[in-house]
Amino acid sequence: MKKERVVVLGTSLLVTAMLIGCGSSTTDTKKGQESSEVQETEGNHDTQSNEGGTDESGTASNIPYLRQNHANYKEYGSNATPVGVKDASAKSIHWTISANTEVDAIKLQEHLKFMEERLQNNQNPRAWDKLFLMEAYMKYNGYYATSVERSGTDIVVSKNATTACAYEIISAHADAVSGDFFARGAIMVDYSAKAENILDSSACSDIRTSALNYIAQRQKHRGK
Repeated sequence: MKKERVVVLGTSLLVTAMLIGCGSSTTDTKKGQESSEVQETEGNHDTQSNEGGTDESGTASNIPYLRQNHANYKEYGSNATPVGVKDASAKSIHWTISANTEVDAIKLQEHLKFMEERLQNNQNPRAWDKLFLMEAYMKYNGYYATSVERSGTDIVVSKNATTACAYEIISAHADAVSGDFFARGAIMVDYSAKAENILDSSACSDIRTSALNYIAQRQKHRGK
């Protein structure tokens, strides 16, 4: 079913779906729109200074816009909330998302690029949330790759992990994005308990000590 859905997106996204997982790429970005709606967002509370264009309202990552317009994103070909299609055997998650307008699609693409760059640069959006710290740890250490392509109002996103532990982390993040963000615009849920359970699992035994040290060095309380 997933393959049929992606095929009808057209030549550009078909090529993307075939090549997806070969690395990290984002295209067609535009400058973000100013907003002061959100005070605590994914774009602030880092362990480093505000590098990469972030600010206290999270506008550099488009969080206020995306939160306000979360209902403008649907699963391709339906009216349903976008859901990542998981393949545990391949350790991959694929999204095919349609936005109401091209502006909505660009805003989401910009956000994904922003987060990708920050995680690759060892920066920590949402440093109070262990799940996001774990995802940063995985990205910085090369345990998963992200691919993003846009064609008009349609976006194809893929995450491909190299280990079972990394797959569990990106899978938990996908559940949060679908169930909380896209479904109801919630951005302040703390997924630390979920991250702790994953870290305690046998899948993460070989990196547990290193990951716990990473979290201990970077975790902050909300509002700090």
